Amino acid sequence: MNKKLFGKCLGGNAAALAVLLICNACIPANAVAAPEEIQVYLDDFADAGKPGLDLHTNYVTSGPQSSYHQLRVTPEFSYGINENWEVAAYWLTVKDPGGTVQTDGAKIRTRWRPKAPSADSPFYWAVNVELGHLSKRFNPDETSGEVKLIGVWKTEPWTVGMNLNLDRSLRSAPSQGATSEIDTKISYKIREGVEVGVENYSFLGANHADPSQPSNHSNYLASDFSLGKWDLNVGVGRSTGQSPETVLKAIIGVPLN
Repeated sequence: MNKKLFGKCLGGNAAALAVLLICNACIPANAVAAPEEIQVYLDDFADAGKPGLDLHTNYVTSGPQSSYHQLRVTPEFSYGINENWEVAAYWLTVKDPGGTVQTDGAKIRTRWRPKAPSADSPFYWAVNVELGHLSKRFNPDETSGEVKLIGVWKTEPWTVGMNLNLDRSLRSAPSQGATSEIDTKISYKIREGVEVGVENYSFLGANHADPSQPSNHSNYLASDFSLGKWDLNVGVGRSTGQSPETVLKAIIGVPLN
């Protein structure tokens, strides 16, 4: 790539980066992603006809007594139906600060995309729909539904992703109102198979006034890389708000063949 073209690409991506950071800074939030899954969805997708396994893990290294030293491990089993559809299931497990291992329920999801990522276009989008049957301590309504809108802009060495999450209980008379969240990620490819970046999770709270669901906010420094056939996303983050926490997280893509 000549210097003029490199400068043009870098300038365009720097502008996109600045816009994204300004948007997040303007969000009136103080977050935490879903406790079982701290991830910004990008353009990854299960191969058609093949199963996949990811282990979502996070550990609270500092925070309130209720979560200090809490460890979550959530296996996610996925399957690619074809080029446009994939399905997955999660099993939520937690080791609480007292050392007790418990399950917080299960979730299923499906993701649809109009087409696979293409070198002809830097933009990619998809829609993810998720349903959950959860423990009462994890969700007072014990059911959940989520629609996640996924947008990705990728022009090497930069990747910019944004998710808009719309959540609500599946009960006819829920105890908690519908909520929304905006998650963003900006990463830079250092070399083939290694990226570093920043992830932001901005939980906006209830769509209607609900003091039981205050807004909150968290930022992670993260890296994506491969070790042989294993794919990893690791990071450390800090949340702000009523109960600040420092969290170590890892998503481990387990090779099944």
